[in-house]
Amino acid sequence: MRTRKSKQIRRASMMLAVMLLVCAFVGRDVIVAVEKEQAPEWRFSKGIDLQGSGPYHALFLDEDVYAGADEDLRDLRIVNQKGQYVPYYIDSGYGKAKEQAKTYSSSLVRTALKDGNTILDYKVTPVEDNVDIQGNLLSIGLPEEAFLKHIKVYGSYDGNQWEFIDQSDLYRTDQLVKDRIDLGSAYKYEYYRLSVLNNVEKLAFPSLQLIHNTQQLQWLDYKKIGKPSFEVKQEDGITRIIVNNENRLQITELQLFTERNNYTRSYRLYDDQGVSIDTVGEQDIYQMDFKDVQIMNRTITAVNPIRSPFITIEINNRDDLPLDIAGFGIGYIVDKLVFEDKGEGPYKLLYGNSAATKPQYDIVNFKSHIEQEDVALGKLSIQVKSPVASPTKEDSVWWLQQKIWFNGIIILVSILLIGLLVKKMKPKS
Repeated sequence: MRTRKSKQIRRASMMLAVMLLVCAFVGRDVIVAVEKEQAPEWRFSKGIDLQGSGPYHALFLDEDVYAGADEDLRDLRIVNQKGQYVPYYIDSGYGKAKEQAKTYSSSLVRTALKDGNTILDYKVTPVEDNVDIQGNLLSIGLPEEAFLKHIKVYGSYDGNQWEFIDQSDLYRTDQLVKDRIDLGSAYKYEYYRLSVLNNVEKLAFPSLQLIHNTQQLQWLDYKKIGKPSFEVKQEDGITRIIVNNENRLQITELQLFTERNNYTRSYRLYDDQGVSIDTVGEQDIYQMDFKDVQIMNRTITAVNPIRSPFITIEINNRDDLPLDIAGFGIGYIVDKLVFEDKGEGPYKLLYGNSAATKPQYDIVNFKSHIEQEDVALGKLSIQVKSPVASPTKEDSVWWLQQKIWFNGIIILVSILLIGLLVKKMKPKS
């Protein structure tokens, strides 16, 4: 009798364990399948138009990608015609531009007067032996008194044959100073000549420094221009301009277009959290019209690219009337994707998947080698949005597939089976 009862208990226990395991595994598979089915996919894609030949190709991202992709770009994928992922690395113009600027001193070797103009020749001092002098910016020592002069800039390799580079202005007023001339490109001249036009006062410019600003040069290759939407608010002598950057572009420059001719204003720059943003140079914007020249600085340059969704510019008008903001422009930096073409095109760029993680590819280890080769620059085509099925009654999730109901059923079945087991264990009267 006892043996028979023990067998019944063991049989009931095994039946309970099996049923619980079956329910658990079936329920788990159902829920996992539903969760997998509901996992977000890449919402956007763009075809890649390869231009040129060679093993390596590159493409610049555009505003559509920044708007649809994750902020840190971890969800970018390049796929070939088979749908397989193609390794790539991201090349950031800003990342390459973090090198320190190199500064060269010079000595004034010649001064001459011709037709009312002052000619100043400077010889640049090399920083290292057997290394070419290279620079894209001139910093000039200015007279102490207020002035405004037109300057013509020339360059020479030997101090005899001169080539015209650019024309600019130098000035000093009570509040404003301009002592730099941007050459636009990097030159390897050893001699520089400044021709100070109409210098009847015989103003002296005692020093010149040549600067190689790699950040400025690198940004030129990756820089794009845009016109964002913005809002202007006036309050207690402060003009607030709220610039919309919902696409989270990497903004480096903000440019105001104003209708007033003569003004000077100080400003402050803030991100969407109210944190102050560092800018290059003095925090002043101005525009002044003289008889034969207009001097202005209406561009705000950030030290680091700004990704904030909103940027606020606070302009201090003091007791003057607010500025009339006629328009607004931005300069922003785009990233470049570099990948290897193995003849498996056409290729597509996928993005817009919040569940994706940042990929790790071996190609990034060969970046320095790839940059020495000719990388063909392609472009992205029109954005295609993946179709998203709208929820319908047929697509609705079965109630048993929901975790809360499934767990409740498991508990209820367990209680019933335990009750049956206890009943079996009781001696019969």
